[in-house]
Amino acid sequence: MIRQTNSQQTLTIIEQQNTINQQLITDINIADDETLDIICNEDLKLIQKRWGYRFSIDSIILSNFVVLKKKDRLLDIGSGCGIIPIYMSKKGYGNDMLGIEIQEELFGVSQKNILLNHAPNVKFIHGDIKYMEKELKKTPFHVVVANPPYTKRHTGRKSNQTSRVMARYESQLELSTLVSIASTLLFKKGRFYTIYPSKRLGELIYTSKAYRLEPKRIRFVHPSMERPANLFLAEFIKEGGIEIKVEKPLYIYDNDNYTDELQTYYSFKD
Repeated sequence: MIRQTNSQQTLTIIEQQNTINQQLITDINIADDETLDIICNEDLKLIQKRWGYRFSIDSIILSNFVVLKKKDRLLDIGSGCGIIPIYMSKKGYGNDMLGIEIQEELFGVSQKNILLNHAPNVKFIHGDIKYMEKELKKTPFHVVVANPPYTKRHTGRKSNQTSRVMARYESQLELSTLVSIASTLLFKKGRFYTIYPSKRLGELIYTSKAYRLEPKRIRFVHPSMERPANLFLAEFIKEGGIEIKVEKPLYIYDNDNYTDELQTYYSFKD
């Protein structure tokens, strides 16, 4: 197997962007190691790998926190099966959206999911964002989104599946690197959105401010009204002001059911 050098990988980015819609992926049958998940009143269909990383409710929550204006271009770092851009496209956003995914298997299913969901405004690239930064910053983005690994290296219980390890642990993309890249790829006053563990709030804000990203909105996510927040949603603005708004809490469950707000996330109806 011949591996590309970092410079070769960077040079092929624009070629991938220009030709991605022309690639004929005619076989979107579900392979033995894949599943088909149908959600949002059967409006959203997603092929995923049966084992390894699979998207969670975090991606749905983050998608609904993002503010996307009419002509904004969006970049999703670590796009997985493509859940965030494809979900937003199915909600009616026709914006140009690009996802970057380092894992080849996940990139493969994201390509299928574009066709399965008729989302021509969404594109995906396979590669390591760290080596694409120089080329991508030639055409900055208005919005960068990331549902990143939550756990620091050498901490927590590790899965024996490589795909899950890469998705959960900062083995390939540490927090400081992610924030630095997001800032570099944004226009001035561009917006960075993420979801992160509440116990790491101070660390994220401290790191982001070091890269000229000012926190503007924070929303804490609680499993239920009786339990403390375990996650938070955050919006940062590149070279923004220092005011910050803490929004009302988001509760996931009411008894054993999704709260009314969460239920609206799983419907594309007005």
